[in-house]
Amino acid sequence: MTRGLSLLLLLTLSSSVFAHGGVVEDDDLCVIKIGYLRAHFKIYVPEERQHQEFCEDIPVRGDSVFVMEYQHDGLSEAEIDFRIIRNVTGKGTFARLEDVEAIDDLEAVTVRHEPPTVVPDVFTLLQPFEEDGEYIGIISARSLDTQVVYTAVFPFEVGYTGFGYWPWILGALFALQFIYWFMSRRARQATSVAALLLAGALFTPEVRAQDDESWVSDAGHFTVSFQSELQPLVINKIHNWVLHVEDNEGKAVTDAIITVNGGMPEHNHGLPTVPQVTATHEAGDHQVEGLRFHMRGYWESRVAIDIGTERDSVTIPLSL
Repeated sequence: MTRGLSLLLLLTLSSSVFAHGGVVEDDDLCVIKIGYLRAHFKIYVPEERQHQEFCEDIPVRGDSVFVMEYQHDGLSEAEIDFRIIRNVTGKGTFARLEDVEAIDDLEAVTVRHEPPTVVPDVFTLLQPFEEDGEYIGIISARSLDTQVVYTAVFPFEVGYTGFGYWPWILGALFALQFIYWFMSRRARQATSVAALLLAGALFTPEVRAQDDESWVSDAGHFTVSFQSELQPLVINKIHNWVLHVEDNEGKAVTDAIITVNGGMPEHNHGLPTVPQVTATHEAGDHQVEGLRFHMRGYWESRVAIDIGTERDSVTIPLSL
């Protein structure tokens, strides 16, 4: 039982344990999200690892080549600003944009800065790393039409200086094996259930969306909250939401094109339905019909908002 459970835990975690920051895996490709803009993202260390691709962390020092292949035409027409800094936030791989903005002297910790420039189709950057350590990549894209700036932050390591989640994983597996050794046959049957619950408690994301919460969009243009007709949210039941959208001045957003999608990033699949969004008679409220979550675990609902002059998106985390 414990051997099978251990294997299940490792298989479940292997695709997500080392993913962090603004780069995610999508259809076996590394994708970076810069606001609502997306690009294939990969890093090469040609002298040491030839054609091997890396998403974020770089296993060895040396000349590293960063490559972004645009999935969105907006990146081809935007000014791309690329900066690499030493990670002095103290947050490790959990550093986010607000942590970078809190750094007093960004230039003092900057390792490389490529000033804003328009690069059609593919952005490449050659950066030599002479020291192992923790770094943060900061990519900004400024629309020449609207002057709106979207930013992505991705912490990464050179030389794999940290141990990541492995001590926690090995500790959990050891605890499960210890329980298995010292319990009776009848008790082991009950312990198997307890072990699964323990694994879920250890590795299920801690965030759980509540109706009274609100989320700020990626570029800070909008604030989104929701009310679900299901209280609480359950799996395998078609239901509706009411989204409430306000701009950054707290005014209700009425004339907007809103789309809702999402999925389970750890399982690499989307929603089983295609939700439809319509405006309601209440200012700022939008009816979302046809939502369904068909399995337990961590979900993300992605809300895209387009008012013509501004486009932005917000991610609502759900733990079911």
